[in-house]
Amino acid sequence: MVELNLPSKETQNLRKLTKSEKRLSIILIVAVFAMANFYGLGYLFDLLSTSSREVSELQSQEHSNEIWLKEKDLWLDRKRWIEASQPRIRPNQVPQSELLESLTTSAKADQLEIQEQSFAENKSTPNYQSVAVRLKLAGALQNVIKWLVKIQQPELFQAITNFSLKSANEPPNVSLELEVARWYAPNP
Repeated sequence: MVELNLPSKETQNLRKLTKSEKRLSIILIVAVFAMANFYGLGYLFDLLSTSSREVSELQSQEHSNEIWLKEKDLWLDRKRWIEASQPRIRPNQVPQSELLESLTTSAKADQLEIQEQSFAENKSTPNYQSVAVRLKLAGALQNVIKWLVKIQQPELFQAITNFSLKSANEPPNVSLELEVARWYAPNP
């Protein structure tokens, strides 16, 4: 019968490690352990920074949402006002011509010289329809400012979408190129 406690022939033939081999194997094990920890910690720090960035973005979004909720009544009032006040394009209406006519009439009333006038591109989206005209004007700076304020009133649903102001040869006079758009409610 063979004894189970006896070492096998292969283990009997192995020699014991020397002191320097033991030291080198310990250094190897420590180095592998350190490298594994280095890469493991790098991975964990990347996860931490990603998580903290996501938390920061969520906190920012929460803050923004709180502001919107605080202003909810204001924006609902504005929405009701727009739905009640925004003009609609009627059948057989030519909104670009009407816009151009109202702008030229008010510019002449404010003593501005109309040098050029043309139509710009119309836009149609699910939320609005817009028509635009381009004008080139000249006149006194104070008259230009009064006219610009007059044409951009909220009740008119129009605004300047492109603007260029240049000084003329005489200092109080200016040359003005602009595009004015008017927004209409979408067709039902």
